[in-house]
Amino acid sequence: MTGRSHVRGRSGVPSTSVQNDPLTFGQLLERHERELFAYALRISGQRADAEDLYQDTFLAAFRAWPPPRRGNERAWLYKIATNRAIDRERRAKRVVASVEDLALAAPERDDVTLADLAGAIETLPAGQRAAFVLRKVQGLPYVEIAIALECTEQAARARVSEALKKVKAAVA
Repeated sequence: MTGRSHVRGRSGVPSTSVQNDPLTFGQLLERHERELFAYALRISGQRADAEDLYQDTFLAAFRAWPPPRRGNERAWLYKIATNRAIDRERRAKRVVASVEDLALAAPERDDVTLADLAGAIETLPAGQRAAFVLRKVQGLPYVEIAIALECTEQAARARVSEALKKVKAAVA
């Protein structure tokens, strides 16, 4: 048999019947849990919200296992996390990057405080804010941002560019 069949083992965790399958759900969790939690914390702004977003992300990934394309698991997780964060924002009307984490993306100017930067980012539309955080704080390549935001790479670049313009204008 050359195809892969996905079955649930006794623990309920998806597993594969073929040993050469490159990634199990447990391996995915181990490989990306820290960076996904950091992203959740940066985009939600509060530890409790980040914990909820992190758990929602991996629960959704578990339910959707296996990912649609092998080799893009990281971007697939960011896509799930971003969509969950946007859904939460629609319900709660707030998704803010942590002020401490914004130092990574802050322009090096004496007259701009991290609070100014946080306020500028908070006013961005959700898609631009997610693109900005994924690129400037998380450091993802544009191709992964495009997958995470379900857009073209060109659109991802445009969102980051537009977000940068708005942030610069807001702190000027």
